[in-house]
Amino acid sequence: MLGGTGLAFGVVRSTRPSAMSDSPQPNSSAAPRDRTRALAAAIAALWVLAIIGATVQQGVLHQNNNFLIFRAASGHLLHDQDLYAAYPALHFDYYKYSPTFALLFLPFALPPFWLAMLLWNALNAAALYFALGTVLPLRKANIARAIVFLDMLGSLQNVQSNALVAALIIFTFAAYERRHTVLGSAAATVGAVIKIFPLAGVSFALFHRRKVRVAVALVVSAVVLAALPLLVTSPSVLRMQYASWKAISALDAQTRGFSVMEMIHLLTRTDWPNWPIQLLGAIALVAPVIVRRARHGEWSLRRLYLCSVLLFCLIFNHKAESPAFVIGVAGVAIWFAALEQRSWWEWALFIGIVLFTILASSDAMPRVVQRELFDPYRLKVVPLIVMWVEVQRRLWRDTVNREP
Repeated sequence: MLGGTGLAFGVVRSTRPSAMSDSPQPNSSAAPRDRTRALAAAIAALWVLAIIGATVQQGVLHQNNNFLIFRAASGHLLHDQDLYAAYPALHFDYYKYSPTFALLFLPFALPPFWLAMLLWNALNAAALYFALGTVLPLRKANIARAIVFLDMLGSLQNVQSNALVAALIIFTFAAYERRHTVLGSAAATVGAVIKIFPLAGVSFALFHRRKVRVAVALVVSAVVLAALPLLVTSPSVLRMQYASWKAISALDAQTRGFSVMEMIHLLTRTDWPNWPIQLLGAIALVAPVIVRRARHGEWSLRRLYLCSVLLFCLIFNHKAESPAFVIGVAGVAIWFAALEQRSWWEWALFIGIVLFTILASSDAMPRVVQRELFDPYRLKVVPLIVMWVEVQRRLWRDTVNREP
């Protein structure tokens, strides 16, 4: 049950009476339910086609470099080789994830390339598909899955982990809502060994009473996952791997990607370090939750905060690239799908995000506009920054009203 809401499993169930039907049939609500299920089946089929299509494109017609890096890293871990060294004979670029991720990726390093990629893409897409269903009823989940589809597909086409990361953040929220403290902390920690930002999901525990249990579960999960590579390597080699990971991460510390930090840099032409801006962003993120404690019982507020965290994990990520936008767009999708009624301002926000974020890297956007405007000025992230500011404003309000 959700604290203060009386709602089971984190799904809002409408108590409104159904609209009167022209037909006198007693089960007049069956037709809308059937349409909802049919739409869900169509969207699920579309996601399955995306998994297959991305796999054929990146795993059959040619071998995607990102996937080559992930598979090679698992082998390097098993053979006590430096995960973060250059291996030009195997792939270009470097492995930049944790040693634990290299171990967890092992099941995808053993099968044939195309089959491993099919399984990896299926894991990413299925995780996000079902995660959206944990925070939205079916009809609204259909809307959210449709909104996030193109960015999910983009992540699969780059054989990235971003859809899985978004799903783990949502699963963290859903687990804490159901009082599954250990599962929620474990989901946040697994997300963190892929990309550090999913740790922001631990802040969902601020809404609930079991904060000490959350902290203990988080520490235990972190220790277990950090030490997990000891199953296949020695302590001295693992220490070397973590030292190499720290060194290569430091080289990326001043990159800005598609982020708030990059927009500040473009506007001011200053080279401020990323961490003070990220710290201020983190403080701004949790401030309304800490201050507005009287509203912690509102399911709509808690779900709105989930949207804020998903957006935060994109716009304050100094290494955010186009395939990572599925994380922020998932937050937009949940927000928009959950609205019962939509004002002109909400429609304007959503349409702006569709036109200038979701479609910005697609064939619908003229290449010259992408090359001369969107890419150099990182304009794709601007609508999501505006959206995050709007979500934060709503979190500070006395009531959420129609917001999720």
